[in-house]
Amino acid sequence: MMRLVLSDIRMQASMWLWTLVCAAVGAACSAGSVIAMFTAVSAARAAGDTRMSSASIALGGNIVFFTLFAAVGIVASAVGLTLKTQRREHALWVILGIPRNRVRRILRTELMVLGTIAGALAVPPAPLVAGIALDQWTATGLDLHGATVGFELWHVGVAVLFGVVPCLLGGWGVTRRAARTPEMRAFRDLSDPPARPGAARSVLALCLLAGVVGMWIPGLGLELEGGVEQRTAFAFAGDLFLICLALLMGPWVLTPLMKLWTALVPSRSVTWHLAVQSCRARAARSVTTVLPFALSLSFVGLFMVMGNVMPGSTAGLGDVMVVLGWVFVVSWVGGLAVIALVGRERTRDSAVVTVAGARPGVVTRSTIYEGAIYAGTAILFGAISIAVTSATIAAGARISLARVLNGLPWETLGALAAVTLLTTCLALALQAARASRTVAARALRS
Repeated sequence: MMRLVLSDIRMQASMWLWTLVCAAVGAACSAGSVIAMFTAVSAARAAGDTRMSSASIALGGNIVFFTLFAAVGIVASAVGLTLKTQRREHALWVILGIPRNRVRRILRTELMVLGTIAGALAVPPAPLVAGIALDQWTATGLDLHGATVGFELWHVGVAVLFGVVPCLLGGWGVTRRAARTPEMRAFRDLSDPPARPGAARSVLALCLLAGVVGMWIPGLGLELEGGVEQRTAFAFAGDLFLICLALLMGPWVLTPLMKLWTALVPSRSVTWHLAVQSCRARAARSVTTVLPFALSLSFVGLFMVMGNVMPGSTAGLGDVMVVLGWVFVVSWVGGLAVIALVGRERTRDSAVVTVAGARPGVVTRSTIYEGAIYAGTAILFGAISIAVTSATIAAGARISLARVLNGLPWETLGALAAVTLLTTCLALALQAARASRTVAARALRS
């Protein structure tokens, strides 16, 4: 079986490469955050500074949580999309006589191999990430007592763990569905099949929903001993659970949101129509592309709202980046990797439109419009998140919503939205330029 696993990885190397990049970057950032936290705590305890030890655990724990959440979500989406793109090859295995349960084991073994490779690639940069994180913490005023990062053997285990776990989480359900999918359905491949929440996703969604309700009840409706700060913290936690829930249920949140706002655009342009229909037909591709940018924008908005409300806090981008800097790295690399990952599929779609009689300029503009749709969906999701978090945190802090909104750094938020739009459109424009140089007949045969 191992020979087939390695052979399949080599044959599909061009597709697995971008998933490997996502997993390696996610593992490096997550492992680096863990290394930084334990290094800071060890230095503080060696100096007998319990206050700084507690502060390092609190700050490091938040950074690890957000970075790991981003890495798991983005890598899982990329792995799922990669396996869905290969469903024809998996159907061929079944036709050739390989039992379905063995197909499932082969695919999961592939994910373990790729996760291990990603973790190994993350070992060298993880200490560098930890060093940068410690420098950021020192710049915020934490006295880390000269803590420095040195290589230790457990760093390898952490990096490999953070490489393997996201790959397995992302591909566990997809491998099960790949082994069960009827062969002829896999070969039709006219559009993405309707998404269905699996048992694990449903249980996790219910837990997050319980967290939202459990945090909002005391944060918005009760008088607590801790006063305003405690109520605001509960409201913040509820908003965090809500954003995680919305992103977890991405196919049932981001897809309707994309369909809704694109339907409201009063355009009769053929290129816009092609872009909209392409995004709707390839729903899994669209959600996977939107997810990284929606995640980063919603998290930034949440922290800026919280920093604007809490006494003594700031809503500046520099302070937010201390906690979410690695989330940005993982999200942006993941978003670009997903765009590159589906390049062959998008090239084939463009070839179909070209053979049907469309001019190259139509295909190029349509592809760029796809980037605008992805960015617009992510920006709209971030705006809705800011609206909800502003309302709930304002209610928890017992201040007016207008005061919260007026205090937000709208110039910074606008700049982040513009960068998101520029990133997706430019990446897809480069992909469209490459596709325009490809012979249509050759693209359809690939």
